[in-house]
Amino acid sequence: MAISTDMKIRKWVAYIVGKHKIQKGLLASFIEREFGFFCQVAENGTDLPDEKIAPGRSLLIVRDCSGDQADDIINYLDLYGERLLHDDMICLVVINLSPETGIEAELLRRGVRGVINTSVAPNVLIRFIEAVINGELWFPRHLVSRCILENWGQPASARELLSSDPPSLPVSLTEREREVLLEIGIGSTNDQIADRLCISQHTVKSHIYSIFRKINVPNRLQAALWASKYLI
Repeated sequence: MAISTDMKIRKWVAYIVGKHKIQKGLLASFIEREFGFFCQVAENGTDLPDEKIAPGRSLLIVRDCSGDQADDIINYLDLYGERLLHDDMICLVVINLSPETGIEAELLRRGVRGVINTSVAPNVLIRFIEAVINGELWFPRHLVSRCILENWGQPASARELLSSDPPSLPVSLTEREREVLLEIGIGSTNDQIADRLCISQHTVKSHIYSIFRKINVPNRLQAALWASKYLI
């Protein structure tokens, strides 16, 4: 696969955790082969990665939820406290989540970067991992919008929000940066932002880098929360 510039800049280590040993091993082999990441497989479904596993590197934690109940997953996330929300060196994703758990929104609120509910084709899993390690969220867009806007009235589109008078902001954002940030706030991906604003993906990434620096946030989720507070 073609490795993006963002992925080259940041060195990654993967930590695979779950209940099923064979499935974890297969997943680790897949990630090592497709991405070239060093992978460590947890002994059981409640293990945390060793602090020494990724010195100076970003850590991708893949939680395989096969056979898990909702409480199993939430209890595991509790072990990380607030780190998933504020530590940009950690990216935790959930795969094979049973739709019956109904906890996708709670996972997003706790800082999980992406969810896959059922078994998917290898090319989809590659896109999933590539997206989250490049800073994107992998959740249904309607879910991101609902979580971000649920305390701010009825969800609106970025176009509707932009039609209102610009609010007073604690930092100075250009009009284009504000447009991009509003799109992030309603859960748009980089591809969707580029299409809607008629700009290149490279330009989108440049704006996002500038926005993160100006509003002092480490990741897309925090940027969306910032947007919900100051723009929406």
